[in-house]
Amino acid sequence: MTPRRMPTPPWCIVMADESSPVWVSSTECEDQPMPVQYSRFGGSTTLLQRAMRRAAQIAPVSQVLVTGLEECRQLWEPTLWCVRPQQRFVSECRAGTFLATAAAVLSIAEASPSRVVVMLPSRCCVSQESIITGALERALEVLPRVPEGALTLAMRDREEAIDEDYLVVGRPCAGPGLGVYGIARQPTAWVARHLRRQGALVASGIMIGYAGAFAAHISRQWPGLTLQLNKVIAAAAKASAECEVSLPLDRHIARHVVNSMRWRAPTFRQRALSVEGCGWSSLRSARAVACERERRSTNTSVDWRVTLNAEELRPMH
Repeated sequence: MTPRRMPTPPWCIVMADESSPVWVSSTECEDQPMPVQYSRFGGSTTLLQRAMRRAAQIAPVSQVLVTGLEECRQLWEPTLWCVRPQQRFVSECRAGTFLATAAAVLSIAEASPSRVVVMLPSRCCVSQESIITGALERALEVLPRVPEGALTLAMRDREEAIDEDYLVVGRPCAGPGLGVYGIARQPTAWVARHLRRQGALVASGIMIGYAGAFAAHISRQWPGLTLQLNKVIAAAAKASAECEVSLPLDRHIARHVVNSMRWRAPTFRQRALSVEGCGWSSLRSARAVACERERRSTNTSVDWRVTLNAEELRPMH
C-alpha cells in the first residue's frame, strides 16, 4: 500500500506490545487464545495488520518502527517481516513495554528532533478507516501550529463507551485543537456519563508530534534514561539487529516514574483533535471486546459520518 504524498512523510511507531485482553475466537482459523491485537476479530486480517496498513497510509515502510513483546514473538513476527530488524524494539517483559516505545522515539530524535512521529496502537478496532486516515492527515497539517509540539486524536464516542480512558479538555487561548488538562482512567459508567456531558473525549492513544518534544519529556522525567537507551540503540544499529530493552535497564525505575513518562496530560503537554464517526473501540478489557464483537455481529451497516470539528482546527487570535 502506497502512502499518501506529503512534503515530509512522518515516522510511525506501531505498538504491538500493548497490554491486551485475551481473545478466544469461535472461528476455525483462530482456535487458540491470543492477545486481541493478534486476532482477526471478525475480519480477514488481524488488528496488528490493520494498524500496519494504517501506518502505510501516511508513511513509507522504511519509516515504520514497531514495538513487540518477546513472549509474543511467534504472534507478531510473521506480520512484521517487512520491518528491518534495527527498527524493531523488543521488551523482555510487560513492565518494559513503554521503554521500548521510548527507545523507538529516541532513535528517531537522534537523527533529527524535528522529525514528526506518529504513534499508533494496535489494540483497537475501527469501523471507518478512511475517517482515521483523514484525521491523521489533518493532524499532520496542523501540528506546526501547535505550541506544545504534540497532539492526540480524541474520540467523540458514538454511544456508551466500554472501559475507555477519557481526556478532560478545554478551549485553549490560541492555536488549533483542544487543550488536554488531564485524564480519567476507565471511570465508572456514571462518572463517564458526567464527563461526556462536560465535553470529555475518549482517549485513543494515537499521538502525533515532533520527536524532540517526546524526547524532551523522557529526559525531564528520568534524566539518565536517555543515555542508557541511546547506548542500546546504537549497539543494535551497529549490529543491524533488533533493539532489545532488557530488565537491567528498567529494574531501578519506580512504577510511578514510568507512569509519569507516558504520554499523558498534564505531565506531557499536548492538544487534542476530536474525531467523530470512525467507530472506535480501544478494546481495553474483556468486556469491551465482548461488547464490540456483539455490536459488529448485530450491526454490519453502520454509517458513521462527520470526521473533525472545524471550529477546533481554526486558529484563535
